[in-house]
Amino acid sequence: MADGDKKRIVVFLPNPVGDVVMATPTLQALREHFATAHIAHVGHEAALDVLSPNRWADGTILDHSRLRPRATNFFRLAERLRQGRFGVGLLLPNSFRAAALARTGGVKRVVGYARDARGWLLTDGQPPPRDEQGRLVPIPAIDYYLELARMVGVPADKLRSKMSLDVGEADQAAADEELRRCSVDPGRPLVMLNPGAAFGPSKMWDPERFAAAADALIERCGAQIIINAAPTERGVAAAVAEAMAHKPALNFAERDNTLRLLKGLMRRCALLITNDTGARHIAAALGISVVTLFGSTDQRWTEIGYKRERIMSVDVDCAPCQSRVCPLPAGPSYHQCMGRITPEMVVEAAMVFLSRPASVGAAI
Repeated sequence: MADGDKKRIVVFLPNPVGDVVMATPTLQALREHFATAHIAHVGHEAALDVLSPNRWADGTILDHSRLRPRATNFFRLAERLRQGRFGVGLLLPNSFRAAALARTGGVKRVVGYARDARGWLLTDGQPPPRDEQGRLVPIPAIDYYLELARMVGVPADKLRSKMSLDVGEADQAAADEELRRCSVDPGRPLVMLNPGAAFGPSKMWDPERFAAAADALIERCGAQIIINAAPTERGVAAAVAEAMAHKPALNFAERDNTLRLLKGLMRRCALLITNDTGARHIAAALGISVVTLFGSTDQRWTEIGYKRERIMSVDVDCAPCQSRVCPLPAGPSYHQCMGRITPEMVVEAAMVFLSRPASVGAAI
């Protein structure tokens, strides 16, 4: 990268929250290598919130280009980019829209993967790895993003794969106050359940099984349960709470949550039990133990090499199918990738972490 290009860099963030977290090694490597550059991050509200407080950017640009009126919002964002006079744009998402925004916004050098019919919009296009049949080869998203950092000159010794996030002081204080209102006992383990999945029901373990695992942990080690839910996931959170014999300490089926509050609460947890969602990556980036349930999705895309994670999965002929909804007809084979994971299996994995001395944040 030429010296003139180093001065102003814009990074387009991925949309899924988990992908944003898996991009943090790349964001950190860019910041460390281009220490004197002005770096801006472009992303939707959730992407920017999960990174807040953001130590890797000098500024952020909120992306409303997918909201209506789309054409108006697209050109408004392009104008913001023009005003930024960016020499380099790094496209972490694979979308055509991101490349079109960068070029319409006057970014001089546009770097990304040449796929999804956008190669002609890139000044520096990297073909994604494919097999002999032309199919994409699954590689961990962390490595996928780090390759783009290498393309703009970040040396190999700065391309580390450890994810990390920060929690703002105000956000942590709000989370601690929430826990005090719920009369959470800091001497007992706090366990968060994350039973939803934006991808679709094929990723989701049965709510009654989440409930059974939660009740077992309450009875075995006095766990206090938080049921996390995005606004669209309140129904499944309510189903978990209704199936529990014991009352959860905090249930987000009954109130609003935010990503910033979620990070503060998770930082106080001893363990997260989750489907394969963004909450998994947030927990790992905060150093929290995780039990992750995998079903329809291919683990190779989201491999994070986290030592404090236990992955629960079973071998079935039809997995990973990458389908949002199980394509099999009702019967013994339907959704067996998740159905064959039992509460007992999850509880035993959880107890590996809960039987150890707590290593969570400061007392509430």
